[in-house]
Amino acid sequence: MGHKLPRRTRERVRAVDVLYEAHVRGWDTPEGIFSLAQIRQDETTAQTPLPDYAIEILEGVAQHLERIDAALATYSKAWPLHRMPEVDLAIMRVATWEILFNPDVEGAVAITAAMQIAEERSTDESPKFINGLLGAINDMKDALCKTEGEQALSGEASAKLESSMPQSFDTAAKTAAAGGVLEQIDLDTLE
Repeated sequence: MGHKLPRRTRERVRAVDVLYEAHVRGWDTPEGIFSLAQIRQDETTAQTPLPDYAIEILEGVAQHLERIDAALATYSKAWPLHRMPEVDLAIMRVATWEILFNPDVEGAVAITAAMQIAEERSTDESPKFINGLLGAINDMKDALCKTEGEQALSGEASAKLESSMPQSFDTAAKTAAAGGVLEQIDLDTLE
């Protein structure tokens, strides 16, 4: 990497590396990610052990993989998960977990870190794509975090959710996990 990233972002990078490795090995399942995280705690190709925060991220992504992938698939117009660059998918899984499931990290911080990692690790177009997709997920965080058993949304949030997510979140997760394409919103029209 060209310049020194903050400690926490470097820990995110380590989690991205393990998620990328899991994808390349065909271990792109909750069990596979969790297993590889366990292996990388003891055996690593890096100079230092896997940091605690990277382990927390990996365990969180493994636990919530279906919901994370459903959110990514829902808000990425014309880019099903299997067509995204693997490194971008790993970066966005980390950031989506932070946005939706880690109350200690603000959405804007997770998005900024994801863009920094993408600038170092991916294509020139990736930071813009990642920013738009994660921004949409962050905007819909409250709706995405609700489970089917919780109270119905009110007003504008409910209308946005209904227009952008025609299927239940569990159905969307199953569709995304199976490599299906969901009805999606156009990120270019977001303000």
